[in-house]
Amino acid sequence: MSSHQRTLVFSDQFVISCGTVTVDVQRSKVLLIRSRGSGECMLPKGRKDVGESLEETARRETFEETGVRVELLPVSIRTLATAAEATELPVPSTVTEPIAMNQRTTSEGVLKIIFWYVAVADSSGVQEEKTTHQENEDFDTIWTDFGDVPSVVSFKEDCRIAQAAIAAVLATCSS
Repeated sequence: MSSHQRTLVFSDQFVISCGTVTVDVQRSKVLLIRSRGSGECMLPKGRKDVGESLEETARRETFEETGVRVELLPVSIRTLATAAEATELPVPSTVTEPIAMNQRTTSEGVLKIIFWYVAVADSSGVQEEKTTHQENEDFDTIWTDFGDVPSVVSFKEDCRIAQAAIAAVLATCSS
């Protein structure tokens, strides 16, 4: 018997979500959403649609919740992802792989798995009208300074993810 932990969860008992830590590198700002109901500040994220890639989900959900169009930002991070076999090239020095994954169980007992990507946008750009929202989604879009993340973000995991993304962006920009 192997000592490795294994878990089996069928499709009706988990949901995949994706989100971004979107930065404006020039202005050292991070994109957040603030719930109008609770006042909680968090990173934008949402549920993956059938047939959609994780990267597409991250970009779409960020746009739907903020009105800000983003692009994934290649950053220098350690990853266990490998280079495609068809190419004999090494893993590039910067990647758009998820910077983090977190999971939790909802009150209904559903496992929620969230993949986080680093993205880039212009905080001074035009914010478009937010597109689709579920009933319980009523958010304001805010940009906060890199250094203010710990005091603004409401959830410890979101704060840690944002800080890791900021560190990766700064390390990538300085190399």
